[in-house]
Amino acid sequence: MKPPRLLRPVWAEVDLAAFRENVQTVANLIPRTTGVMPVVKANGYGIGALMAARAVRDLPSVIGFAVATPEEALELRSGGIHETILVLGPVTREASIELVKAGVSLAVASVEGMSHAVAAQKETGLPAKVHLKIETGMGRVGLQPGPQLETALEALHSGGLEFEGVFTHFSVADVDREYTVGQLRVFQDALRSIEGRGLRPRYRHAANSAGILAYPETHLDFVRPGIVIYGSFPDKSLEGRAPIKPVVSLRARVSHVKRVPAGTDIGYGRTYTTQVPTTIATVPIGYADGYPRCLSGKGWVLVRGKRYPLVGRVCMDQMMLDVGSDDVAIGDLVTLIGSDGDATITVDDVAETAGTIAHEILTGLAQRVPRLYIS
Repeated sequence: MKPPRLLRPVWAEVDLAAFRENVQTVANLIPRTTGVMPVVKANGYGIGALMAARAVRDLPSVIGFAVATPEEALELRSGGIHETILVLGPVTREASIELVKAGVSLAVASVEGMSHAVAAQKETGLPAKVHLKIETGMGRVGLQPGPQLETALEALHSGGLEFEGVFTHFSVADVDREYTVGQLRVFQDALRSIEGRGLRPRYRHAANSAGILAYPETHLDFVRPGIVIYGSFPDKSLEGRAPIKPVVSLRARVSHVKRVPAGTDIGYGRTYTTQVPTTIATVPIGYADGYPRCLSGKGWVLVRGKRYPLVGRVCMDQMMLDVGSDDVAIGDLVTLIGSDGDATITVDDVAETAGTIAHEILTGLAQRVPRLYIS
């Protein structure tokens, strides 16, 4: 793939080799009979869903890909991804029809969702592949064990639908073992109920990144890794459980440098005033690029391997650094996420300072930030 031409010196580096290694690392943590379905929703956590899928589709453990929306699924199909694609979220009747036409698997999380799948099968004359989503304690979407699940199973008995899978999702697998074990128990009870009706899905799946790392009993027929394959752990308590490599670096170049006297106000709101003569360097990246505005006055970047503070407010398209008396020049490389020499700022560092999670930082990288792929 030809790298984009950079008219503005701002870009995200995506290490596809590291991404591929992370997926293989997940495969090494699970039984050989268990598959891997990488979650590539939200444009592959910001790195590019198609590029992510193409980078790992040939790995023996990879059985397909999971996304959140119909559009994401159809983008993969039109991009030549012929493996199994599962839409994890609820979809409308109209979307169900388009997805069945494309051979995409549907997550059925309600009685209404099952009726959409049945309608799509009748409309297209094609088998609708469904995965029943069981509510076990997430409190978001899912079939409640009992009458709701029974109604869905009756529809499966009626024919025309391909019972491809049954799954659930853990809400606190990264921090609460007792609750997670309880969720698994509810799921296992639902599986027994399903099998008691003479139905057997092709796949049973439950493990997200935290489940993969901490709960071997949840690995089942395939696992659904998300944040861990993009270079971060779902919680600090799980760090070190696997040799995960960072995938994304965010970089720019200094666009302006000026020497200012003490008492100079910097940026919107005059939130920073220099206390001594110093040098202010401007970088052409801001919150419109996905760098959190809440890091105003508390974020850090690397220039020539040294940490410098963000001063003043992060603007929509620019930010300012106080580099003191150091010899920083226009065109110098600025690392907002990644390594420069022996110094590193991880996506988790940025997320922690911003009071959020790595998922939000990665998926928040704007479309206008070019991705440069390294392999």
